[in-house]
Amino acid sequence: MEVYAGCVTDRGNYREKNQDRAVCHVRQNGHSVLAAACVCDGIGSFAHSETAAEMVTKGITRWFEGVKDLFPEVMDADMLREDLEMTIRELNELVYAYRNEQDPQMGCTMSVMLLTNADYQLFHVGDSRICRVNGGLWPMTRDEVSMAEVNGRVKPLLANFIGKSDTLWVNKLSGTVEENDRFLLGSDGLFKKLTYEDVEEETGKIRSGRQAQKACERLLKRVMDRGEKDNISCILICAQSVTED
Repeated sequence: MEVYAGCVTDRGNYREKNQDRAVCHVRQNGHSVLAAACVCDGIGSFAHSETAAEMVTKGITRWFEGVKDLFPEVMDADMLREDLEMTIRELNELVYAYRNEQDPQMGCTMSVMLLTNADYQLFHVGDSRICRVNGGLWPMTRDEVSMAEVNGRVKPLLANFIGKSDTLWVNKLSGTVEENDRFLLGSDGLFKKLTYEDVEEETGKIRSGRQAQKACERLLKRVMDRGEKDNISCILICAQSVTED
């Protein structure tokens, strides 16, 4: 299996700053594939949530750099999953401590995908999303929101986010990558105006990392052209089968 990935984030047409952060890292060594992707969406009602999103995505990057040369000879897939979950919980504790000591106006969502060869593990907090593209745009995560009355109006509010508490509730899902699978990770600004037809048209024939990157950029432009007002982040991961001679 070969993996091609693209990653893009933008403040969009209307927001003064980008509170989203997105990172995607891939290492292929012979027949071994290791990839980690993370989207964080800063909570818009908090003034400095980009700080929380930055802390988490930088932490995921540091983790990947520390383990990428250890898989699979030193650390197997189970060890990596356990270590990544521990890292995520430690990052939440860091954000929570910073929020309580320095700046209460911060917090973010988090959607992480880890690929270890043909297996995946998801870690999810909040209302960013991970979708599988396979005859449709199928959500693999569930938005963690609750309905509440605010200023006389009923609106959805995040029920779970990074930094809310020093103890983190993480939703997890594991499974197997199927032949020619595609996965789309994004903040909610990506998905509100995106269709399966958009994704299929842009991602149906990805054969390189450069093509995956360009597909992400075109998907972002489509959403912006339709008037999306939020920050927008998009990560595309394409798994292609390899035929051995």
